[in-house]
Amino acid sequence: MKIRFGNIADTLVGVKEIEVQESSLKKIFQSISQSLNKRVELIVDEKEESVYLLAEKDGKLSKSWVVALNNGINILDADVNSLREGELVIFVPVSGG
Repeated sequence: MKIRFGNIADTLVGVKEIEVQESSLKKIFQSISQSLNKRVELIVDEKEESVYLLAEKDGKLSKSWVVALNNGINILDADVNSLREGELVIFVPVSGG
């Protein structure tokens, strides 16, 4: 599966794109953490209907609210134990005026 980080999330993680062979969210981020040699985790809070990206940088953990889409479907509406093959896009939503 191709994982794409965009709009500030790439800065937090340190890469724009990475490929893994996993399909469960937990295993995907274990693989990413191992590849990047730092902690990277996606936390899905179903109760709050929010998704957070946790990333280690310079020995500190940063937590940001993000939107995660598996082939265009919000991760909150997906089975995180068996994501659909394709891509997972993670980004920090921004707005302006």
